[in-house]
Amino acid sequence: MPKISVKNFNLESTLLCGQLFRVFRRGDWYDIAARDRIFHVRQSAHYLEFQGIDRKFLTHYFALDEPYSTILNEINRDRHIGKAIRRYYGLRIVRQDPWECLISFLCSSAANIPKIKLNLEILSRSFGKKTDVKGMEMHTFPNPGDLNDYDQIVLAKTGFRAKYLKTANDLVSEDFLLSLRKLSYPEAKKALKDIPGIGDKIADCILLFSLGFTEAFPIDTWMKKILQKLYFNNQQVSNQKLQEFGVKYFGRYAGYAQQFLYMLARESA
Repeated sequence: MPKISVKNFNLESTLLCGQLFRVFRRGDWYDIAARDRIFHVRQSAHYLEFQGIDRKFLTHYFALDEPYSTILNEINRDRHIGKAIRRYYGLRIVRQDPWECLISFLCSSAANIPKIKLNLEILSRSFGKKTDVKGMEMHTFPNPGDLNDYDQIVLAKTGFRAKYLKTANDLVSEDFLLSLRKLSYPEAKKALKDIPGIGDKIADCILLFSLGFTEAFPIDTWMKKILQKLYFNNQQVSNQKLQEFGVKYFGRYAGYAQQFLYMLARESA
């Protein structure tokens, strides 16, 4: 069984912190569907065991090459984030496929995690390729251009999101998504927001979870509540001001702070 030595890494927190959705647990193994790859990982005290991918992909996907201690030192600005870091130490920002991430977070609009998972699984069954994984049928994620049947998208229980998914399929290319990495954070965010259905929160999620913009700081209901409680004395603050606060206060790795605080917010609910 291939394995890789890891430190400063928590597989469970990384997979279950709301940044990706096509993850399935079987015993102590996790099956992960990432675009056209389906692989399996489990963690012991000092190792990640894996099947279905190579060491290079695993290291990149889980950002095991990032300067984790430096990241935590830069965002650990106060006792609140310090508590979250201690609680979820080892959480990483996964480097997802940008196209799958974009579609995933279009599905996230006004939806909870079980609903997003359902949408993505039906879309994958309808438009992806079937494969057998350890006796279980799974499907790859459709490529740009493959979500070409609006009625079938509607049948995936996507509701009002169906029109945005079809429009994204018609507008977005691999080249466009890769070109965003060459832009500044504000420029890349603006380019994404030009796509119908993508606002500040979804754009920030795509930038943070798939394009390497670790300064992105998505604001959803959970983040709004915990930021107002911990940093604004329970005052009502706009999403834009909260997002600007997060980026300025936590700096170039604000997205990591966002994920730690998000986990703390979910735990406190």
